[in-house]
Amino acid sequence: MRRLWVLALCLCLVSCSNKKYGDHPPYPTSGQVLVNGQPAKEARVVLYHLGNWGERSIVPQGWTDEEGRFILSTYDVNDGAPAGDYQVEIIWPAYRRKDMGPDKLGEKFAKRETSGLKAHVEPGMNELPPFELKVKLVDIKVDAKAEKKGKRQR
Repeated sequence: MRRLWVLALCLCLVSCSNKKYGDHPPYPTSGQVLVNGQPAKEARVVLYHLGNWGERSIVPQGWTDEEGRFILSTYDVNDGAPAGDYQVEIIWPAYRRKDMGPDKLGEKFAKRETSGLKAHVEPGMNELPPFELKVKLVDIKVDAKAEKKGKRQR
């Protein structure tokens, strides 16, 4: 009898954990952002699924490290992205705060519909091809007073 309760509990836990993701479980997904051949440190990468997943908004995203590398997060930190095809937007803010300031990329890749960037995620481990962006960087002037307050000027 005790074995039946343990088995029932295990089945319940397994079925409940699968409901967390529904039909869209995440798969480990990472990549790199290069701007004019150099790593883009602290750029934000956001993926938007091309299919219709109903009312549920699933938006994998991540921030790049010193080497321009990122790991996507969807439901939990660094859990990856659901399988499918995506439009991608990338912004490289002046700094990483609530008010991120101007985009060093001049907002050229800031809108998924016009960025021209795409990604494909498959079930299993995913290493996306590097996003190699060629762009004239926006000259961001730093004002000492504004920097103290967390603001920069163009």
